[in-house]
Amino acid sequence: MGKLMSIKSVETGMVLDMEIIDQKTGAVLVPEGITLTKSLIEKLKGNNVSSLIIREEEVPAALKNEGFTKEYSKMSEGLESVFEKAMQNGEIKTDEVMYQMEGFVSEVSKEADILTQMRLMKKTDDYTFNHSLGVSILALTLGKWLGYSEVQVQELAVAGIFHDIGKLRIPIDIVRKPGKLTEDEFDLMKKHSFYGYEMLQKTGEFSNGILLGVLQHHEKVDGTGYPNGVKADKIHDYGKILAICDIYHALTSNRVYKDKDSPLTVADYLKKESFISLDPYMTQVFLKNISKFYVGSKVLLSNGTTGLIRYIHPQDENKPIVQIGDKFLDFMKAQNVEILDILI
Repeated sequence: MGKLMSIKSVETGMVLDMEIIDQKTGAVLVPEGITLTKSLIEKLKGNNVSSLIIREEEVPAALKNEGFTKEYSKMSEGLESVFEKAMQNGEIKTDEVMYQMEGFVSEVSKEADILTQMRLMKKTDDYTFNHSLGVSILALTLGKWLGYSEVQVQELAVAGIFHDIGKLRIPIDIVRKPGKLTEDEFDLMKKHSFYGYEMLQKTGEFSNGILLGVLQHHEKVDGTGYPNGVKADKIHDYGKILAICDIYHALTSNRVYKDKDSPLTVADYLKKESFISLDPYMTQVFLKNISKFYVGSKVLLSNGTTGLIRYIHPQDENKPIVQIGDKFLDFMKAQNVEILDILI
């Protein structure tokens, strides 16, 4: 027997473990074993389906990295403690996080497939801490791909962990608002990067690079970002790296106001922005390397079927070849289906 879940909590990629019956007609609305897509979830909501039985799939033991899980969990607990104490008395005590940092960075650096491990963690972690940890993991990994020193990689991890800490000074009803922010609310939200910079600076414990990374993670190389609207030559490299990782992780995650997008859709977006608002070289390095994790992954297609990514085209890392049974779909060519998500 699967797990009973509210229609509000289900996500694309989940598998129905019991058929859904129309209570009035007795007709089968959706058969057992169907993989949920966004359109199907919306259809069920339209038919006033409030809950459904979801198949609890066992994650193969070979996919789990116990060391990664342990360090991730310890870091998540430490970060939650820092946030709680900051909300209670306004003081930033980072000891619990910094004490875990070396082990966290070491374990992430050894992991061969960070995307799979991050997806496993997303199943259990709260978005607030998951996003901070996810950005940290992506930032330190991109730092490695760029050939940064161990010290710089660790600084990127720290900047990623604390990049959104300034949101503690933004009213919670604005931070978690499910709808679009008003102009005044957005103006207040845009102050969080400066607040974070200010909060960390007061501790006297962080390097200038970490502080600038936190301050500038929403700046754009074309000068259209915030809080200061500076252009590329005035943005610290850590800020440029965090901008890429923040966007990638946010858009591939479910948030209170928006459902997640496919990693491939987000990669296309980043590629376009690399010609406008993001550092082009850093974005290229990120996309080229992150795409290597896609090969062998299970994907959900817009027609409800699933397949496996068998090949990534080197000339366009966002266009894979997907195997469905004994057929192959080459997304370098126009197809009548889309890739909705990459699954475990």
